[in-house]
Amino acid sequence: MSDPVLEKLLAADSDLEAQEAQLSAQLNAIQAQRASLQSVLEIFDPEKTTIADKSVVAAPTPSAEKVVAPSPKTSVKAGSKPKAKVVKAKPTPSRKSVAPPKSTRRGWQKYMRDEHGQTPLPTIVSEILQAQPKKIFEIAEVVDAIVVKTIPLSDRKGARNRISNILAEGARKDQWHRHQSGCYSYSI
Repeated sequence: MSDPVLEKLLAADSDLEAQEAQLSAQLNAIQAQRASLQSVLEIFDPEKTTIADKSVVAAPTPSAEKVVAPSPKTSVKAGSKPKAKVVKAKPTPSRKSVAPPKSTRRGWQKYMRDEHGQTPLPTIVSEILQAQPKKIFEIAEVVDAIVVKTIPLSDRKGARNRISNILAEGARKDQWHRHQSGCYSYSI
């Protein structure tokens, strides 16, 4: 017998892992776009590679300064107003080059087939079922379509659990159909 609480915790962990992978992929895409933009900016003005550099080179603007109120411990003469200090913000160092994005795959995810790239796992599962809508897939077939054959057994179990959860969730949401335990198809 399996513990339903443990199953729910494992499903929640798998969902969070998938969300983390998706957010990491989005962050990598944004970093790549920014690097591309910086290379274009460098064409126009090679001395100033980022927008932050341009604000540092130009005269300080009011937004680059911070007004700090005097501390209550300082003595102020009666009838006079306390003076505020103006503290200039420190310029942020510029990054001339952006490091290549690190692989976001951990655990069983590093055994995913290259053709899936950074696509979220629920999307991959849906695409596999949609490719052959009348075929009834067993969970093992879906796992084989997503990961390489040389995956260690312990990692394969993790992949199978995650993919099984995605298939069950999709069936609950009527994205595809469950025919019998462990068998799914895109259409009836």
